[in-house]
Amino acid sequence: MARAVVVLGVAHVAAFAVTAADAADLPVKAPPRLAPVANWTQFYVGAGLGFDFASGRSNLTPVGGGPSLFSLDGLQGADLGLSAFAGFDVQVGPRFVVGGFVDYDWSRQRTAVNATLFGAANLSAVMPSLDQGWTIGGRAGFLATPDILLYGLAGYSEMRINNWSATGTFGGPVFTMQESAQTSRGYTVGAGAEYRLSSNVSLRGEYRYVALGHNTTVDPLGAVWTTDLSEHVIRIGAAYRFGQFGGPATTAAAAPALNPAWTGVYVGAGIGGDALTPHVAASLPGALDFNAAGLGGADVGGTFTIGYDRQIAPKWVVGAFGLIDVATNGGASITATGAGAGTTVTSDLASVKWGRSVGARAGYLVSPETLVYLLGGYTGSTACSITYSVFGIQSTSPEREYHGATFGGGFERFFSDRISARAEYRMTHVATRDDLTDGVLFTSVSAGGTIHTLRGSLVYHLPTP
Repeated sequence: MARAVVVLGVAHVAAFAVTAADAADLPVKAPPRLAPVANWTQFYVGAGLGFDFASGRSNLTPVGGGPSLFSLDGLQGADLGLSAFAGFDVQVGPRFVVGGFVDYDWSRQRTAVNATLFGAANLSAVMPSLDQGWTIGGRAGFLATPDILLYGLAGYSEMRINNWSATGTFGGPVFTMQESAQTSRGYTVGAGAEYRLSSNVSLRGEYRYVALGHNTTVDPLGAVWTTDLSEHVIRIGAAYRFGQFGGPATTAAAAPALNPAWTGVYVGAGIGGDALTPHVAASLPGALDFNAAGLGGADVGGTFTIGYDRQIAPKWVVGAFGLIDVATNGGASITATGAGAGTTVTSDLASVKWGRSVGARAGYLVSPETLVYLLGGYTGSTACSITYSVFGIQSTSPEREYHGATFGGGFERFFSDRISARAEYRMTHVATRDDLTDGVLFTSVSAGGTIHTLRGSLVYHLPTP
């Protein structure tokens, strides 16, 4: 009996050992790897570039009141501007972010107009433009992905506006009209999108509408200017975000590593805006010689692009591209009315109708997924025809195509193996054309200048055969 018990015990131990050894050979499923997810609770500082457009109505009345001497309705001025901003965000849930911000806008570009009437009277004027301004406010957004924030904003703004300055000489003393520079206050609303390029760097595109309300200033001669203005601000910018990427209490299964395909063919589409800085000269013999320079029009536009890139080194990418731009300004126009004779001058605003560009780009990979690049190329651009009425004579200028060199740069970031997002600025200097007369009013019209283009695009990179 004792001998049997010992034998059974040894057999049991041996069987357990064999079972344990077999189990050790079986594959064991590892627990899922956890990693921090994007957390937007951070402070940030940044800078941007874009366009400012002032629109509204200005009216000049004489000393002591009476009929209007001059009024202007429509685009009051435009410029290229810079901005600096700072703020903080708090991620209040897996999908929602709220925050506060302060930003500063600055510009110095102005539009100048010169005219000679009947060979004797000379008139020169400078249109209003943004000098500087600041906004304080808040924003709230929704995370479309952990790295893409779509947001709305609202706040309070103060804008310093450089206003009208006009000088006339009518065969005698110099006559000056000037609407003094003023600080206007109002509210700001807008929307934008921000994309995280890396753990502490993000790129944003933003539109803000600034209502500046009703303002009154007194001309040096005692006449009274009343102005109702609003600012439209379009910016792209980059921000540096302080703090760690992710939070210790918020984890999820780690996202698979990206394998961006920088070498290959791509197609893309985008949206943005154009601002035109034309140089225009027109002549009506014996009656009018007209010259204007500065920002004179704007539009909302889209882009379709195709290209090929090649990664030639671990940190460098080169490529070639072709693109088509299409745009519209919605038929925006400007109307100026003079007193006494009741003279009214109206004109559509200059804008791009469509354009095509071919060129090349070269970029540096700040990370495997993020490219910073410069571009250059050649552009042919067709401007929308302009309908105008001068001294009661109405006519439409013919459409013409302008050609010139294009330069610019941008950022591009992959957020999947095949899809990337890019933000891009292009400047095209077009040659002057002198065959723009319509044969109805002006005997000669010439125009040239510069087209400034901002675009945000999504790009699909085709699989390499």
